[in-house]
Amino acid sequence: MTPPILSFPPSRLPHESRCNAKNEFRKGFDGDLEKCELLEMLQYECDVKRGMDGSVTRDSRVVCWPVERLFRRCKDREGTFMVETTVWEGEKRARERLRGEVR
Repeated sequence: MTPPILSFPPSRLPHESRCNAKNEFRKGFDGDLEKCELLEMLQYECDVKRGMDGSVTRDSRVVCWPVERLFRRCKDREGTFMVETTVWEGEKRARERLRGEVR
């Protein structure tokens, strides 16, 4: 069983990313995620359409839609590490729109 993971708001991601999996501060990384390379991964979430009676048959339709996930590849003294930033990037973009920086 995997250990429990700390839950925190996306705004704290830069601060939280300064620690590694052992909860030790990363050496050579100040938490500035904007300096890290932005990567995108497209996954698909799919749903099987059920019949009127709730059944699934061999002929049931499968409907899929894309789900975009964003990551930052960062470096510290140990090498590179990845941080998922999907929600953080969305909040960052919303703040920029409010300030008129993004159109």
